[in-house]
Amino acid sequence: MKFEKVFNPSDASVKELRDLLVTFNLPRFETDKIEEFAIFIKDDEKQLIGGISGEIFGQWLNIDYLVIDENYRNQQLGIKLLTQAEDLAREKNCSHVFLTTFGFQGKDYYPKFGYEEIFVKKNYPITGTEHFFTKNLCNDKHK
Repeated sequence: MKFEKVFNPSDASVKELRDLLVTFNLPRFETDKIEEFAIFIKDDEKQLIGGISGEIFGQWLNIDYLVIDENYRNQQLGIKLLTQAEDLAREKNCSHVFLTTFGFQGKDYYPKFGYEEIFVKKNYPITGTEHFFTKNLCNDKHK
């Protein structure tokens, strides 16, 4: 047995490690169904200008990415994506949404739509912050 330290490991190596954890975890969860999702916005030339993606696991919709190209911001596209993702969550019987954002991104944006900040990671990565939010879709006043 030996320990091997690797910087910038291959995607395949990280996937192998993740799969080892998933193999252990899945039989212990109430469900083993994980469904990835994405909603893309494309311009008239079919170029990607934004989108939202993540996964549905049990009662949770976990948002990994929500991004709008800077040239298309301030057109309500972010809330349209968020609303469509929340609608998808309800269709899949999710009761909660989880997402993270950095201090320079959407920490003031998500509370406008019913998201509650549950944790702030300070001094991340050095002097910034990362903000963790949830939303209870069952008590949603922003439908």
